[in-house]
Amino acid sequence: NLHLFSSFVHPHRTFRWLHFYRLLSTCNMSTSAAKDEKTEHNKKLKAYAFIAITSLINVASIAEAKEVLGSVTGAEDEGQPTQNSGNSTGINLFWGLFTLFLSMIIIFIDVVDIIKNKFDFKTIMDGKLEGYTLLGFVLCWAIGVIFLTRAGGLGYESLNVYFSTWATFFGCCHALNLWLGEKDFVTMQKLCSLSSTLPYWWILWFASIVTFGSAADARRLIVGDDVVTALDSCDVAIGIGLASFLSSFFFILSHYEFLQCNVCMTWMTYGGMFELAVIVVVDIWQVVAVHTLTSAGKIASTISGQGDVATGVDYVPGSNIYFAVWCSVIASMSITVKWKDARAMKFAQTQHEVNEEEGLDVTDDNEEN
Repeated sequence: NLHLFSSFVHPHRTFRWLHFYRLLSTCNMSTSAAKDEKTEHNKKLKAYAFIAITSLINVASIAEAKEVLGSVTGAEDEGQPTQNSGNSTGINLFWGLFTLFLSMIIIFIDVVDIIKNKFDFKTIMDGKLEGYTLLGFVLCWAIGVIFLTRAGGLGYESLNVYFSTWATFFGCCHALNLWLGEKDFVTMQKLCSLSSTLPYWWILWFASIVTFGSAADARRLIVGDDVVTALDSCDVAIGIGLASFLSSFFFILSHYEFLQCNVCMTWMTYGGMFELAVIVVVDIWQVVAVHTLTSAGKIASTISGQGDVATGVDYVPGSNIYFAVWCSVIASMSITVKWKDARAMKFAQTQHEVNEEEGLDVTDDNEEN
């Protein structure tokens, strides 16, 4: 008591007590901050949960579809072309089971502190193991999308299979993109930040690949004399998909300046009049594609197709073409709308480069003087 009383009487001792208390507070804050950093949960838990949910829906839907449909062998016995004979339940269940169990294990490890303190998945190999795992997820579901949603595939027997397949694939891509951002690698946002039109050129590029591949795959499966219009529309889809792929690929390369040409540098770049002229033409043929391919009786008039492959009469397989052509026309229209913003960004970039060159010239002249 006397010591405490003397501390109040003597100002210097009071100052020492306050300084000691501040040191203790700082140490406690540092300790708790280090503890929080050590026990910080994985920021991609929601992405892993989404992958687990969509994978579970995919697995359950495929299992139910197999019970209802059984093995389709009639068309194969009759010599008719079919994808259904190759829709093995075992291989198609693999994609969902693979991401379901791994994502659940990752979530379990992260939420259980006892396990997390001994085995923190996101810090193993400086986080590279998580990156390799997510890359494996993306590659796995890229193959799964091809198997399940190709023309006449199992995805068209149940739309839960179809939509859960695409949802899981994009969910895996999103999780990998989050990991790239955490590690300061190039993300999709950085990759598409050069202009306002670049993200939509990428969408058009991807949709054109889906259109071309699905149409080429569906063409050999169409059976029947009364579905000639669907067969003809496949040829149109192949041509439109190829033209859209070439135009989008050209301007993607021009954004990243892979196409170096001193003569044509001014007109082939993004934000120029040439881009506007090309995208207007693309808009026209995409509108024609939507009308031609999604009309009644055409290849993209429905998602799940028409007819029965087992009978081999007037069979049109389900395909990705319907959604692909609509994504293409939306992307092309978006490029047209965003072209003015891209032109402004290109003008600002050009002015900045000119100012830098003039500044360098002034500096060189001063050095010479």
